[in-house]
Amino acid sequence: MTRGDSRQLSPHRARTGGRLEAGYVLAGQAVEAGLRYRSGRVVDRARIFRRSYSSSTPPKTVRDFAEKLHGVYL
Repeated sequence: MTRGDSRQLSPHRARTGGRLEAGYVLAGQAVEAGLRYRSGRVVDRARIFRRSYSSSTPPKTVRDFAEKLHGVYL
C-alpha cells in the first residue's frame, strides 16, 4: 500500500500487518508440496498449525486454508 492509496486496511489486517495472511499463504504452499509428495507428516503439521489459531470470524485466508485441508487424508 502506498502513501497516496485511499484503500483502508481491515482492522484485523492493520493489527497483524499482514503477517497472519502471509503465514497462511506460506502454509498453503507447504500443504500443496506435501500433497504432491504424499507426505502425511506435512499435512498433519498443517492441521496443527491451523488449530493453533482460533477466532470467531477468521479471515478469508485462514478459511481458504482450512477448506484446502478439509477432506485430505494421506
